[in-house]
Amino acid sequence: MRIKSKAIVLSTVLALLPAPAFAVSEVAGATLPEQIVQEGTSVEQLAKQAQEVSTQIDMYANDLERYQNMVTNTLNMPAGVYAQIWNPLVGSIQKLTSIYSQAQALGYAGQNIGAQLAQEYQGAGNSIKNLSQVYANWNETTNTDMADALESQHLAAQNFATQDASMQTILNAAKTAQGREQVAAAAVAAANVTTKSIQQLEQITMAGEDARMAYERQMKARENVTGQLAQDGLLSGGSNTILP
Repeated sequence: MRIKSKAIVLSTVLALLPAPAFAVSEVAGATLPEQIVQEGTSVEQLAKQAQEVSTQIDMYANDLERYQNMVTNTLNMPAGVYAQIWNPLVGSIQKLTSIYSQAQALGYAGQNIGAQLAQEYQGAGNSIKNLSQVYANWNETTNTDMADALESQHLAAQNFATQDASMQTILNAAKTAQGREQVAAAAVAAANVTTKSIQQLEQITMAGEDARMAYERQMKARENVTGQLAQDGLLSGGSNTILP
């Protein structure tokens, strides 16, 4: 099963997955220079959001664990106390799934940008030639890491083949303290994967931009040398033409 379906699992605890704020079309519809700027800016902003949400999830998960250690079952929690812990955790999980979805979109957009750069800068080195594949590798690795993180909390893939099945599985798990703790632990693991993966995505994006700028500087330097040689040749040729 694709990881996107698994990511939906976490958001369906109380509500459906919110639509991501970022769309690939925002990058695809722009010129190449605009795409590069948008990609870098979006990844940087997303990295900050991921770190903030990861911190929130850690905090709420720890609160839930501490309270569960005090009672035999969180079904016995006073409603107000339960809401103060569980509802914010669910809200953070929803934010996390949105961030993860946006990161996936940026990864695929990066593949497109890398392919365009390789086409436009055909004389460039491997840093640009292989950029699209580097993004593709990031997508694949992130998917695998997320799947492993969720499955480490015993969230079996076959239970999340569809959104309806995912909702039912989570609702069933939420009936017990152990089930809720399982969801919280999965959220922490998913947050760690998301934060780390987006940091890696940021590094890939910056490396691609550095390679592009270095290649453009190299081309400009060659143009300057060629222009100077041409100018020197004209001056030399011009001197000969005025000789008697």
